[in-house]
Amino acid sequence: MIALKFVVKKDFVLQDILKSYSHYPPFWKLKKKAWEIDPHFYQILSQNLEALIIEEGLERGVRAGTANVDKNLATLYRTPQFTALFRQAERYGRAVESQWKKNYASSLRHLSDITGIDLSKIDREITIYISHPRLSHGRSYLEEHAITWSHPDEWKNYATVYLWHEIMHHVTVDTRWSPHLMHSLIELACDNELRIRLNGGGAYFKEKGIPMGHRYLVGLNKKLLPDWKKYLRSRDENIYQFEKRMRRKWRGEKLVRMPSALGWWAEWH
Repeated sequence: MIALKFVVKKDFVLQDILKSYSHYPPFWKLKKKAWEIDPHFYQILSQNLEALIIEEGLERGVRAGTANVDKNLATLYRTPQFTALFRQAERYGRAVESQWKKNYASSLRHLSDITGIDLSKIDREITIYISHPRLSHGRSYLEEHAITWSHPDEWKNYATVYLWHEIMHHVTVDTRWSPHLMHSLIELACDNELRIRLNGGGAYFKEKGIPMGHRYLVGLNKKLLPDWKKYLRSRDENIYQFEKRMRRKWRGEKLVRMPSALGWWAEWH
């Protein structure tokens, strides 16, 4: 069984806001407050410390880098600026968990059919670190069995679809595959086919005018689409076998054009 544990932690929400590039006014007020408490403390916390928080927690992780960590964090946690934002994150976390539970059975059935894998027989426990809903965030930490998540609901069942996307990275991690090719298949399976089935209609690659997926995978997704549609109709393979066949078909061809360093930065912000 794939079991998700949803958590809304003060240190994760705080650090996710402080490192963000969002222009949301309450975030800027919180950043200003953190700077007033201690500029060096703010500079440390405005770095990307996500993996460190998951592994150790913020207090332990940054203690060597700045003085008075416990005191400064306690002060910041008590401020009206943080208290209001954290309550919003908690409400969002409850909403995401509720949506997930409501959709779990049907989405599990749909995605098992799409992938040709009985996902109900896969044993995974994954912790979902929820942040503020104004932030756009979704990433898998495979070794830590964790996913970080926050995003405005741009269309119906948004969180369910993209949590499955991240879960599929955990499910497929132990297989031998081409990473970009499997990532593209995860986008076709989750971002597109699952979304359409779960919401009772829609089209590939766009929902309410919003493009689906990573920009650097768009070309590959479209290249695979004709074979993907045949795969869905045939049901003679599972997603691993299909990936292996596509790897053979496109052997020797450059499937993706990797983004520049700036492009990678844009993908995660």
